[in-house]
Amino acid sequence: MAEARERLAAARETLASHFFSTSVSLAYYAMLYAARAALSEEGTYAKTHAGTWNLFGQTFVETRRLDPDLFTAAREVLPLRLGTDYEARDVSPAEAQEVVDLAGRFLAGVEALFPD
Repeated sequence: MAEARERLAAARETLASHFFSTSVSLAYYAMLYAARAALSEEGTYAKTHAGTWNLFGQTFVETRRLDPDLFTAAREVLPLRLGTDYEARDVSPAEAQEVVDLAGRFLAGVEALFPD
């Protein structure tokens, strides 16, 4: 989770600095790393992004441990992240804010799965 939290903090900083595409990419990776951290707590791991999201969905969403809408929204960021990273897609300030806020909610949801 440390890597996920670090990416989220960086996403917030880049958003504040008006680097909207970068903030989307960092927010996506924050969510991916949080999903991977949660899976590791269950003793499972997937090698790919798609595999991580599929396994996370089976482990935490299908069992109703995490809000399905939150999961769906997080997973749907991938095409935007791919567009920003590989196709120089422009991201509006509102889009970037939405993704960074989503990442904050997603990390909070994952952290709630494993209270101290």
